[in-house]
Amino acid sequence: MKKILAAGIVALAIGAMALPASAATSVQTVDATLGSTLAMTATPSSTVSWTLASTGANTTSGGSLTVNSNAPYTATVTADKTKMTEWITASSAYASSPKTLSTALSVSGSRSAGTAAVAGVGATAVVGTSTSLATGTGLGTDTYDVTLSQPTLITDSALPSGQTYHIVLTYTASATF
Repeated sequence: MKKILAAGIVALAIGAMALPASAATSVQTVDATLGSTLAMTATPSSTVSWTLASTGANTTSGGSLTVNSNAPYTATVTADKTKMTEWITASSAYASSPKTLSTALSVSGSRSAGTAAVAGVGATAVVGTSTSLATGTGLGTDTYDVTLSQPTLITDSALPSGQTYHIVLTYTASATF
């Protein structure tokens, strides 16, 4: 019995040495934010020269828009005038009593490439009426081919040399949280 008691005391002593006298714990909470990134490039970024037919549908390439974003976005287009308006090339200014085309210009965006997990969706904006050109979920890149459409009527006036129908388009991409 003394041997069993001695063995028990030795076992307790060894167990007591294996347990720490006290324990301490600490909890760390980590919070992080990730800012949104949104960039857009338009190609070409300069003038589009275009010869319109006297009547009917007229279309030409407006280049492309590439949106790179990690957040949902909307791409829009606005214009400085509601319709293409008479422009004096020599003075780089609109005519003082300008002629305008009868029908508004339409700008269409059609997704042609990209890496976004969910593809963006193109739309058609009608100058002076609607501005939406594309929407996307972000999380990558979406490229849209831009098409300009300008219907003409036989009642639209031809312009003399040195004058054109002119409009300035501004493309904007905005995050839509």
